Amino acid sequence: MADWEKVLNFFQVDISLVRNKTESTYQLKNTLVEFIGLEQAEAKGHSSRREIMYFNEVNQRISYDSFIQFYMRTSECVWVDYNPCAEFWLTEKILPTTVHTFIHSTYRDNPLLSEVERANIESRKDDPLFAAWFRVYGDGLMGYFEGCIFQNWKVGSFDESLPVTFGLDIGSRDPDALLRCAVDNKNKIIYADELLYQNNLSTKSLVEAISHHVKRSDLIIADSANRQTIADLREARFRVIPASKGPGSVKNGIKKMLGYEIVITERSKNLAYELRNYAWADKKTVTPVEGADHLCDALRYSFMFKTTYSRGMRRIN
Repeated sequence: MADWEKVLNFFQVDISLVRNKTESTYQLKNTLVEFIGLEQAEAKGHSSRREIMYFNEVNQRISYDSFIQFYMRTSECVWVDYNPCAEFWLTEKILPTTVHTFIHSTYRDNPLLSEVERANIESRKDDPLFAAWFRVYGDGLMGYFEGCIFQNWKVGSFDESLPVTFGLDIGSRDPDALLRCAVDNKNKIIYADELLYQNNLSTKSLVEAISHHVKRSDLIIADSANRQTIADLREARFRVIPASKGPGSVKNGIKKMLGYEIVITERSKNLAYELRNYAWADKKTVTPVEGADHLCDALRYSFMFKTTYSRGMRRIN
C-alpha cells in the first residue's frame, strides 16, 4: 500500500480524498482498488467479485484453494508474480490448464534498478555458495526443491545420431511413464525425451499408447516389478527387458547418472517437474523420496542398461 500511494503521489492524487483507511480501499472515479492481506484472503475470496486481480509473490503462503476462489470470481484478468524458487501449485495445476501469457524478467530488465543494487546481485553470480540463489533471483529460472538430487540437467535438443532405447515405468495407481533415452559416453551426456505420462491405462490402452512411439524392433527396458504387464507387452510383440533391481541398484544408478549431464527435450514437462522435485528422503542412506520419480526411474532403467550392456541384448532377470 505504501508503494501504491507513492504512485498516486506521482500522479498528484490527493490520497486523503480517495482512501478508505478502514477498508483498505481507494476510489478513483469509477474504479475501486482494494488491498487484501493474506490473513483475509480465504474469507474475501468467497465473497467479493472484481474485474482484475493481482497477486504479489503468489507462491508465498497463498494456498491453491484461496487462489481458485479469487480466480473464479475475477471477470477479466488475473496477474501473478513470483520468484521461481521451486515448483508449486501454480506451475503444476494452473499454467498447464489455462490460456496465459508468461513474462520471464530479471533484474537486467529493470531500468530503475540502482547501480549499487545491480552490483550486489551480480557479486553473487560466480560464487558457488550462491549458485542456487542466483539461478532464481539472478536469472529468474526455476529453482530446485531443497535436497534435490539431479541439478545436472538442462533443456535442449535430442541427439538423433545416437542409438536409442526406451525406458518404461509401469504404474498401477501411479502413471505409466515412457521415455526414449540416448547416451553419449564420450562426452558424458544423457539425452531424454518424454513420450508418455498417463494414469489409469488398461493393458490394452498401454499397448496402444506405446505403439504410437515405439516400433516392434525397438528395445524397451521396463519396470521389473510388474512381470504380467511385461508378458502382455511381449505378447503384443514388443521387445521388452525387465530392468535390473536389487540391493543398491537405485543408489548406484543415481550415482552413475550424476557423472553425466542430462539434456531433456522441451516437451518433457513431467520429466522436468520430477527432476526439480526428486529429492533425498534420507541422504545418509541415499534413499530418494518416492512420488515424483516415475520418469526418473524409467530414465535410470534405460541409462543403466545402455551403460552396462551396451554391446548386446543380454537379458536382465
